[in-house]
Amino acid sequence: MTAMTRCALVLILAAACSFGTEALVRVSVRNGDTGQGLMGATVKAGERVLLTDAYGECVMPAVVGVRLVLNTSISGAFPATDTVIPAGPDARLVIRLYGTQPRTAIGFVRNGSTGKPLARALVKVKDCDARARTDSNGMYAIPFPPGDRELIAVLPGFRGFPRSLSVRAGDTLAVDLPLYDTSLAVGEITGRVEVQGLSAAIGASVTVEGTRLGTASDRNGDYIITGVPAGQNRLIFTYAGCKKAMRVVNVEAWESLTQDVQLEQRPPTTGR
Repeated sequence: MTAMTRCALVLILAAACSFGTEALVRVSVRNGDTGQGLMGATVKAGERVLLTDAYGECVMPAVVGVRLVLNTSISGAFPATDTVIPAGPDARLVIRLYGTQPRTAIGFVRNGSTGKPLARALVKVKDCDARARTDSNGMYAIPFPPGDRELIAVLPGFRGFPRSLSVRAGDTLAVDLPLYDTSLAVGEITGRVEVQGLSAAIGASVTVEGTRLGTASDRNGDYIITGVPAGQNRLIFTYAGCKKAMRVVNVEAWESLTQDVQLEQRPPTTGR
């Protein structure tokens, strides 16, 4: 018998011995939008019912190797059903509950090259039944489901880029969805701008050299530039108190490219 075979047998025997032994599943129930623990959530497994503590946690008895189905609920949120199979005496499960308040995405669908509104464009949430048509001004409003989802716009002869979104309960998020003629060869550049040693650069300028394309980073330092000509492009990053930065990127047609950057702070000036 080889050493490898003996090792495999030991692992199989260990798994067999542990199967069927008692286990504890540490359940953490969190607000799916904020990540905060939810105190007083009801967690049910068969006839056993537990309430989460001030940190949104509880400990549910289980059996190693046996499927445990948990039904979790709290007032003002959609209930959730989750399954866990403990592999050892201690297991952990994070359950996310989302509020039942309406959440909406609104915005405009326009021709990304001309800025002209596009009427009757179909706006939909990927892997979901939520959908809407733009009006004569290219405006849409669509109910948005909980969690991280992709929002896309569709119109014959045009093509665009999906937007990954998460809309909090009770909020309305404004998102424009530019579309481009399918005969064009354009791409998209996304990324984050930060200041070295600090945090996100809010309102940093990001431009594509030699074009009119540009944007400013949001409160998280994130930016998106669509309609970038396919091929090699130069990105210029500027931010108050930082040195200007340049990045050369190769954009593929109808692909999204990620380009993050950390800006270097200018040394403080000293006067005599």
